[in-house]
Amino acid sequence: MKIRAHWKKILLITIGVLIIAGGALYFFAPNLFRVKKASSGESRAPDRIYPVKRGEMVIGIMLKGSVNAKTKHKLALEAPWATKLIRVVDENKRVKKGDVVAEFEAADLLLRIDDYKLTIEQTKKDLAIALEERAVLVSTNKADIRLARDKVTDCEDAYSKYVRLEGPRDRDTAELNISEAETELSEAKEAVATAKNEYETTVFATEDEENKAKQAVTDAEKKRESAETKLNSAILERKLFKRYTYPNKLKTLRNNLAQAKLDYEKTKVRTQSLLTQKNNQIYRYEITIRNNERQLKRHSSWLPMLTLIAPVDGIVTYGDPDRLWGNPEVKVGMDGRRKQVIITIPDMSRMIVDVNLPEQYRSKVAVGDPVIITPESIQTIKIKGKIASIASLPVNIIPWDKSTPKIYRTVVDFSDDNPKIVSGMSVQVEVVSRILKDVISIPIEAVFEEGGKLLVYRKASSGPEKVNVRIGATSDSAVEVTEGLSEGDEVYLYRPFQTTKK
Repeated sequence: MKIRAHWKKILLITIGVLIIAGGALYFFAPNLFRVKKASSGESRAPDRIYPVKRGEMVIGIMLKGSVNAKTKHKLALEAPWATKLIRVVDENKRVKKGDVVAEFEAADLLLRIDDYKLTIEQTKKDLAIALEERAVLVSTNKADIRLARDKVTDCEDAYSKYVRLEGPRDRDTAELNISEAETELSEAKEAVATAKNEYETTVFATEDEENKAKQAVTDAEKKRESAETKLNSAILERKLFKRYTYPNKLKTLRNNLAQAKLDYEKTKVRTQSLLTQKNNQIYRYEITIRNNERQLKRHSSWLPMLTLIAPVDGIVTYGDPDRLWGNPEVKVGMDGRRKQVIITIPDMSRMIVDVNLPEQYRSKVAVGDPVIITPESIQTIKIKGKIASIASLPVNIIPWDKSTPKIYRTVVDFSDDNPKIVSGMSVQVEVVSRILKDVISIPIEAVFEEGGKLLVYRKASSGPEKVNVRIGATSDSAVEVTEGLSEGDEVYLYRPFQTTKK
């Protein structure tokens, strides 16, 4: 801390000594400073002299603008495809209509196009196979449905046949068997009675005849027993037929018919489902083909868009000149974005001037007013023009800053052509309100005020001399001199340095 304070003290003492020495030098040798000042003044004020002329003087409003092409051909990547710039012509290069000015990488796009082609080709093969399978399926489904329907018909016929024919026939047969058994039993009973009557009423001569008659009775009784058994069996068969055989047969036939009808409905549903699945598969193939063909057509249409071709003869400029901010840095390898302008070729055959008309001048300017256009880089050129259009509404000079002054976007047309006028040139636009004929006028920067009077510095043989003048009409850039100057005089456009020499 002590070391720092010591050095600080030394620094302050040194500065004080230098100030005292400078003051003493200025007091004892002031000429040194005046010589340097004079010499510096002479070096900073080169002679800018204006020759006084008599002629027309334009009274109007002076505005600033920039030359622009009325038609600008803006080239951008139109394809919605992520790619990179692989070639671009140099900026400010003159190109002809039809020249390639930029190219974007197309390898990935070509691969995608090939993928779509392969997918379409393979899907068409799958579709052809599916169509053949559907034809076979339709034929098979018809056969299955026909078999199921025939089975239903057979079951219906079997049921109807049994109900109308076989069932009544079996019932009649059972009744007939019973009737025959009853007749046979009745006959057997009569035979037994006859044999017994003969055996009992007959006087047999021999024992053999008696045994024979007795045997006849025994045989007749056996036949009667057999007839009774047969009758009981027939009655039982009829009973079983009515209680079991006939109902069970009808139930079986009805069940077979119901099952056949159910199988028929199942067959129709199954065949329709298989056909629907196959139709859906074919539809998906067709949709896939259409989608891929659409994508193929779409991507193929992008391929020419990757090459930017000059639509007219002109000079290449990078970016969009009408974009206020955010123009890309155009270079090989940059990412291409859709609709992002990378090259603009102005049509130099028709030029205009873009002017920002301040809001306070709007009431003084109208469409059709004549103007005089002066390039800032070539002050000797004067080109006539007129106000072509004025925006209906004002906008801020800086769109995002509402505090900036408001202006009207104004377009000025050239009345004459001049090959020296190029796009991007800064110009002064003087809106003519009236024109004074045969007057002396000088630039406004040549007039100075001193002691309440107006004067100019006129060039003379002895050096610059002050001349009091009287002025008339004025504009933003010039004044009319009514007294004090003559045509042929030369005036300074600044306060010239005047030495003390006589």
